[in-house]
Amino acid sequence: MQRQILYNETQIGEDKVKLAKEVLSKLNSDVKISSYKDYVNEESIKKYLKEVSYDFIVDCSDNFKTKFLVNKIAIENNLRCIIAGIKDFYGQIITINPKETACYQCVFSKPLETSPDEGPLPVIGVTPGILGTLEALEVIKTALGLPNLENKVLMVNLMDLRFNIIDIVKNEKCICSK
Repeated sequence: MQRQILYNETQIGEDKVKLAKEVLSKLNSDVKISSYKDYVNEESIKKYLKEVSYDFIVDCSDNFKTKFLVNKIAIENNLRCIIAGIKDFYGQIITINPKETACYQCVFSKPLETSPDEGPLPVIGVTPGILGTLEALEVIKTALGLPNLENKVLMVNLMDLRFNIIDIVKNEKCICSK
């Protein structure tokens, strides 16, 4: 709970989807928020994409399998996408413009398989907050046509506050090149 700023101790055990919608709706009553309590898989994502028109997919998932799925769906539906990943004090972000730029799969060739007995990756509470804020900034910059992280990966090292940008090249054999 320490990394989930929408919630507090009094809400332990309550429906996080419902609470998130309530808190975010109070921030700006003019914004329409749709909330879904569902397992993320190809079928559920496609179902929600049919309901409403979207401009971006912003991935905040905690596993490689979902990140590869989000990347695939974004490319198939020609939706810009921002994907971030974290582990303890480290993170990375990539911005994808389908058919134009390199994608997540160009950087990470296939999902890493994890053993069923492996626990979740360690998370330091501020890391998802900082990477989430950087993802939001990427959406704003991309929507405004400003320079962004297309064909780049931002590597964040919060241990010593280093930010590195790595140029990436679109893989002509990747799903984003077909």
